[in-house]
Amino acid sequence: MPWQRIETLGTIATIEHIIRKFRELIDTDSSIPPELRRALHETLDGHLLEAKRRVLLREH
Repeated sequence: MPWQRIETLGTIATIEHIIRKFRELIDTDSSIPPELRRALHETLDGHLLEAKRRVLLREH
């Protein structure tokens, strides 16, 4: 596997890890109401997809 592909996969894994940590914070904070929690997760979904897109475009 080319080193560029390995680097890309590592970057995506790091981004996913960071987003997962944000999700854990959102889910464990009892002061966040369910409707806001849902909106925050949707926002994170969008940011995750956009970040992956940017990383994959950078590879080419």
